[in-house]
Amino acid sequence: MNFLTRLGQKWLSVPPRHSGWREVMRPATRQTIRVLVSVVVAWIVGSLIHLPEMIWALVTALIVTQSSISQTMTTARAQISGTLIGALAGVCAVVLEIMTGLRWLPFWIMLAPLVFLTAIQPTLRFACITLIIVYLFPSQGSPFLPMITRLLAIVVGVAVSIVVSFCILHNSARKQAFHTAACLLRRMDQLLKSALDQNTGWAVIERQNDDCVTLLKELEDAVTEARRERWKELEKRDPVLAALPRLMRRLLTDMMLVARAIATGRATGNTGLLPLYKGLSHALRGLAHSCEEQLRAKQNQHEQQSEDEEILDLLPRLEEQTRPEMRFVMSLFREDLERAVGVLMRSDASAAKGL
Repeated sequence: MNFLTRLGQKWLSVPPRHSGWREVMRPATRQTIRVLVSVVVAWIVGSLIHLPEMIWALVTALIVTQSSISQTMTTARAQISGTLIGALAGVCAVVLEIMTGLRWLPFWIMLAPLVFLTAIQPTLRFACITLIIVYLFPSQGSPFLPMITRLLAIVVGVAVSIVVSFCILHNSARKQAFHTAACLLRRMDQLLKSALDQNTGWAVIERQNDDCVTLLKELEDAVTEARRERWKELEKRDPVLAALPRLMRRLLTDMMLVARAIATGRATGNTGLLPLYKGLSHALRGLAHSCEEQLRAKQNQHEQQSEDEEILDLLPRLEEQTRPEMRFVMSLFREDLERAVGVLMRSDASAAKGL
């Protein structure tokens, strides 16, 4: 039993730290439905247009349909570019076969440069696959007709995958971004609490920072996804969301500086750090709450005004430290925290200028 448990932990995917199975199963179920819908639609389209070799449309739909619009578009772009290059290589291989009467030599001649291109640019791996599809798979009649029908099938699969990615169970990138930002801010709060703990080593704090960096990457991916959801520029239709990755990146950098200063002060016996942490924790939790409010209906500005002022009133006291390094890092934090309050609590994206 222990052997099977270790084998499962090594080879099977497990949820990331601080996440549950529900957070893994929900997107997995959504993606399963999207892929199945994509394959079914590709089959229906292929049947309607009487596509001779429909299997390649199904295979392409299966490969190209990803969990996000950004990933689908990236895979589709790689599939199209690889298909065009592979098709060109296939035409050359067919011409060489007609001229020489040899079957395998033209294939190896054309495959070698494609493999070299793939080594330079891995996204061109579809060129090698396309060459194999259009040249090696058996066909009857003209050697060029099956090539055209197979290319058409691949194009159908790509088109269907893009449409399904936009229309079927598409997860709101905006909600995902603000949810991730709220998790990141609360994780920063935990990081600072660990820095204050005498029993927590710096290696543990660095691992917590790695978790924060992972969340920051997820946030950047969500904002990239949001840019692809609409034709209008994100900075014009949702400037707060557009500024979120830069703001969170700056706050995370500040947090590590503050955590380092707190850990150093803790080691030297500084006893004035607990009130400082309470002010910082209150600010981070307030910002996290503002991100969570973005997931629901927007509140009236007057309802958040008191909390804005409360956090800003605490900012001057954050610099009241006798150690020069603490005063320096707290001055940086105060400046960026003022920006965060302006962006997240007042929806003033102009506060993020200069990041």
